[in-house]
Order: sequence, then C-alpha cells, then structure tokens
Amino acid sequence: MNENLEKIENYIKLAEKTDTVIYSNQFFPVSQLNNLKYSGMKFSFKGLNEDCEKKLLAVYPEYFTEDYLYFPVKYFKIIKKSKFINLEHKHYLGNILSLGIKREILGDLIVKNNECYGIILENMFDFLKENLLRINSSPIEIIEITERDVPQNEFKELNIRLSSLRLDSLVSELTNLSRALSVNYIDLGNVQVNYEIQREKSYRISVGDTIIIKKYGKFRIEEENGLTKKDKVKLIVRKYI
Repeated sequence: MNENLEKIENYIKLAEKTDTVIYSNQFFPVSQLNNLKYSGMKFSFKGLNEDCEKKLLAVYPEYFTEDYLYFPVKYFKIIKKSKFINLEHKHYLGNILSLGIKREILGDLIVKNNECYGIILENMFDFLKENLLRINSSPIEIIEITERDVPQNEFKELNIRLSSLRLDSLVSELTNLSRALSVNYIDLGNVQVNYEIQREKSYRISVGDTIIIKKYGKFRIEEENGLTKKDKVKLIVRKYI
C-alpha cells in the first residue's frame, strides 16, 4: 500500500476508535483524498485555496457537523522588502525547506504581485516567522493572514483540437512537441494526471482532469465541445499562470 494511503487509513481507524475528530499532521495530495469512504465516518479537507494541490485531512463521526472543526493551520503572506530582487516560487519554497521544515507540513504556495501566500501547520508558524528573515539577498516579513486573504490561481483559457483523447495527443498539443517526443516525455515520468505520475501514453483524459507537465505548467480540462468537421475533439483547457 502507498505510504500516504496507509497513513490515511490509520487516521480513519483512530477517529473511529476514539469517536472524535482526528486531523492529519501533514498535507496530502488531493488525488489521494478523492472518493474517501468509510462507514460511519465523514471527511473534510483544508488547503490554501480551491485549486490547491495539497490538503489537510479531518476524519470524524458522521453525527458531527463541520461546526466542530478547527483545522490546525495558519495562513501566511511573505512580503518582499527589496524592490530590486525578483523572487519566484522556487526561491520561496527552497528557502522555507532549507530551515529543515518538511515538505509535507507545508501546503501550496502562490506567488502574486511580488508576494507569496502559503499555508502551514499551526505549530510550525512561529518557527517559520522567527527563522525565515531573508530569501536570497532580500529581507522579508511574514505576517499571518486569513483564508479570505488568499488569492485564487490565475489562468488563461485555451481552445484546442485533438485527434483523440489520449494523453500523448494532449501533451503534444500543449507543448508543441512531436507525438514521438511527447511519448518519450511521458515515459520519463514528466507528466502527472491528477497529481500522480502517468506513464501510459494511451491514458484517456476526461473533463475535470488536472495535468501537470514538467517545465510546461499546470492545466485542467474544463469542457469537451464535440467534434470538428474533421472529427477532431474540441476541448477548453485552463492553463494556470
């Protein structure tokens, strides 16, 4: 069994045994939280925003309501003090992890307007704030914010045409790589479907799927709009920016 799935199963059993709310002590990929079912138990999740890739898990008896829940997380914003240094997502993430903070206790990060928004386990927030004072050579300030202060992901809408709904066809269209190079790119593990590496070139994509292509970005299939006169599939795809 996948290590994360085993942890999730243990949280479920503990909540059942103690008949109370149990929160995970790490953020899980959303693909591992989809379709959770267990007799007598309910599940809730908390992440940075609606489109986040990682979420904290709460497991509780079905007679509880969400009013009982208090997710042990803190939302934060990192304010860059230098106007002359450009910081990207990788700079924020790398410097946070360099403090010894494990990746699984940190949720998603969004960089917007030269500021970084994030979510972390509550018991690690003070450590982060007290120890992360600079990123690269720029002084920074970390402040606590509310969930409402977190921006949504930005995207642009693409109208594409595919010869089929195979994964290699989609990757070729989104990257401008040849079909052969797209197959190789998939085979090397550079493509994720719903946050899991997918190496099957003929995997059939569908509406709602999230596709992450290394070096090319994150995409989501929004709509399928029938066929063109040449029998190509018409799709509307979001590209996150």
